[in-house]
Amino acid sequence: MGNLTQSGQVIEKIWGRAFKKLLPLAFKPTSVLILGFGAGSVAKVISKKWSKAKITGIEIDPVVIKIAKEYFGADKIANLKIINQDAESYIKKVSKIKQEFDLVLVDCYQGYKIPKIFEDITFLRSLKKKGKVVLVNRLFWEEHVPKTLKFLSSLNQAFSTTTCRTPSNLIISL
Repeated sequence: MGNLTQSGQVIEKIWGRAFKKLLPLAFKPTSVLILGFGAGSVAKVISKKWSKAKITGIEIDPVVIKIAKEYFGADKIANLKIINQDAESYIKKVSKIKQEFDLVLVDCYQGYKIPKIFEDITFLRSLKKKGKVVLVNRLFWEEHVPKTLKFLSSLNQAFSTTTCRTPSNLIISL
């Protein structure tokens, strides 16, 4: 999408590595929220690793949801609910109710661009209230490195963060 690999084995490896490095060994989430569901690659990893976890995937693009179901088998992932909505609106909606998640993954891209709301510290604080653990995926090569480092620096003013580096991405735990 937008000439950026956002699904498949590459994404599964990125998230698999992040889970191993950033989550405690005994961590077993019962509820997971994926903001930026895409074709569902991370949902597959979650379903294999934590088979009982209820997964909610938020995806803004109905065409991407259709592709996820038809070509990536998203409709066969157990305990998965996909919601066609923008992530910001969804978070604002669940902020009004007492729903919380053990794990929240932020993987929102519009091509190479990250929607501005996912760099807003106030919004990320509200997101952290909804998730015990929040992991944010950022591009981390060439021109993306300075942007991600600047973002990480701003995060470190508000959160205690840890990171996991992959060849192309930096996953940040809030």
